[in-house]
Amino acid sequence: MSTLKVNTLEEATVGGATFYTAKAWVSYNGTGTVAIRGDGNVSSITDNGAGDQTVNFTSNFTTANYGQAAVSTVTSAQGYLIYAKEGVAPTTSAARFSLSDTSAYGDSNNVGISFHE
Repeated sequence: MSTLKVNTLEEATVGGATFYTAKAWVSYNGTGTVAIRGDGNVSSITDNGAGDQTVNFTSNFTTANYGQAAVSTVTSAQGYLIYAKEGVAPTTSAARFSLSDTSAYGDSNNVGISFHE
């Protein structure tokens, strides 16, 4: 297997867009005992309680000012919102999230999160 290392990857056309890949990503089941289904640069997920989880990175980011995108589904008719845990700033080594519906915090059976620096 070969490894391709580049500093910048751009579209071949003039004025083409620069491509940005996820520095970390994870897909996991957050119900019961958290189970990671697939990941890149994620060492573990900490279950801090109902609807409160921390994603821990294998290799730290250079800054805590990274972008995050997340999606979740649940088996009930109502989905969960995912957002950064209030009062807990992201760090270079981890990001903490809350999951809730309109009335309470809860765990999701299908969570996907990506992190971009």
